[in-house]
Parts: sequence; structure tokens; C-alpha cells
Amino acid sequence: MTIGTWAGRTVLVTGALGFIGSHFVERLAAEGATVIGLHRTDRPLIRTELTALAGDRLRLVRVDLGDQHETRAAFRYLAPHIDAVFHCAALDGNAQYKREHSAEILDANVRTTAHLLNCAREFEVDDVLLLSSSEVYCVPGTSPASEDEDVRRSPQYTQNGYVLSKIFGEILADHHQRQFATRAFRIRPGNVYGPRDSAAGAHNRVIPSMVARAAAGEEIEIWGDGSQTRSFIHVADLVRCALQVVGTGKYEVVNVGSAEEVSILELARLVAEALGVPSRVRTDPDRPAGAAVRRLELARMREVIDFEPRSLRAGLEDTVRWYRRNERPQP
Repeated sequence: MTIGTWAGRTVLVTGALGFIGSHFVERLAAEGATVIGLHRTDRPLIRTELTALAGDRLRLVRVDLGDQHETRAAFRYLAPHIDAVFHCAALDGNAQYKREHSAEILDANVRTTAHLLNCAREFEVDDVLLLSSSEVYCVPGTSPASEDEDVRRSPQYTQNGYVLSKIFGEILADHHQRQFATRAFRIRPGNVYGPRDSAAGAHNRVIPSMVARAAAGEEIEIWGDGSQTRSFIHVADLVRCALQVVGTGKYEVVNVGSAEEVSILELARLVAEALGVPSRVRTDPDRPAGAAVRRLELARMREVIDFEPRSLRAGLEDTVRWYRRNERPQP
């Protein structure tokens, strides 16, 4: 399959009303695919937005992917044949949530991945893409983490159930590929941000949390001293990369991210600048800050894609526009 041939294909997307999954739905429908969007939790705002964008090319269905019978029924009855599966659904959260719900996250994410891979095998799905994470590189270093590092062979134990679930999901996909010849692609994105990422609850990521606080005139709280650096990838660019990874079929495992690296303190300043408000920051050295640096080797990504991911500044401006239209309380 080559790039741009999604038209006429039937694609199943899990987590279809979630932050990342909804962008897969939008892009696939725009390219002419018929999309079956599975979701567990209803998000009316995103449902309305996707329905307007995708029209009759989208069918949204509530399914509990933790139930193997419900999952199997979705594959059997929702379409005559499913050509590809994009697995974006996952139990996730901020650092505190992951620490307090590790067993729950590990169980849920491995269970749903197993059910989807089994269904893909049984119903002869052509391509499966698992949205993994750059966190599978358990020991971040100053050198960029390469896909050649076999994180499956000697996974380092961690109390982070989310990280373990991503490692075990990749191991399971690898075994399905070996035993059943499943075409399984694994995308390892860096820090993802963009429209539709909510700041509500314990599942919020750093950028929507910063946007919400700064927009409300509050101080931005930074865990640690803020010197830790990260790179960020806009969700729409992640989706374009992932579709081209599957489209070319050249690599099974690909890091997706940006070479643009920024400290968390600088990120807070950029968020405030995008909002047009003063930058007010409070650091909390007693809270877990994570790795001092996390870098990804992006040679494979650059080889596969035919576009340049947007800058962090441009991506933040796009994110802020969506936030102001949809989440910021109106006066």
C-alpha cells in the first residue's frame, strides 16, 4: 500500500472520541476512508465535531474493549471487512494518576491490546497500528533513543503500569507478527499536544494543564525545578506520520517526535505568550519531575514522511485557538 490510498478502505479506530483517536478519525475520513470509531466514554463536543467533519463516512459505536465478546462482535458485525486497525485507546493519566493506579492501567491496556490483536488475526485485518510511547525507553539518556534499542528483550522493571503496558503490548504484537504474520506497526511518539486535549481530571497532560491555568490567570505549577527538557509533537502531525508509516510499510517500529527541544520553564513562557497573558510560574521541587531529558532518534521518521512537522510555537497557537473556542469559560 502506498501513501494516499486510504480512500475506499474500512478502518477501525479505538479511542475514537479521545484526544489522539479523534484526530485519526478526522484525517482518515478526510482521505476517503470509512471509519468505525469505537469509544468507551462519550465526549459530546468531540462527537459533534467529528460528525460534522466526517458525515456518513463515520460510524461511532460504544464498545468495552476490555470485554473480549463485545470486541469480537464489533469486528464481526460492524463491517463486512476491516482493512486496518488503529489502536489509540489506553488508560493513561498524569504522573500521580499513573503512580496510584498502576495495576489498573497495566491490566486494562494489556487486556484491550490482546483482544484487538486476536480479533485482527481472526478477521484477517491487513494492518494493525499500536500507539505505543517513547516512555518504553525506560532509562532516558543524553543520546537520542533509537528504535534499534530492543526494549522488549530486557525490559526494566518499573512501578509505572502505563510504561509496562506499552512494553508488553509491543511484545505481544511482535509475537503475533511472528506466529500469525500480522502486519503490526508500533509508533513511539514523544510528548503529544494539540486541540481536543482536555485539562480536566487526572488525565491531563502538561500543555493543556498549563493553558488552562494561564488562561484563568493562575500560576502555572511545574513539578521539579523546570529545567527538565522535552520535545513535543502536534497531534495532527503525529497522525500524518503514522498513516505514512503504515502506507509505506518500510519500518515496523518508528519514533515520532520533533527535534525542537524545550525546558518545561520555557514551555510555560511559550504557552503564556500564545495566550497573550503574563507568564506566572511556581515550581515544586518535591513533586516528581521525571527524566532530566528525553530525546528520540528521528531518522526513520524523516525517511518516511514527506512533510515537516510544525514548530512548537505554531502548534501552541493552534491549540490555544481551539481551547478558546471550546473549553475556556465564556464571560
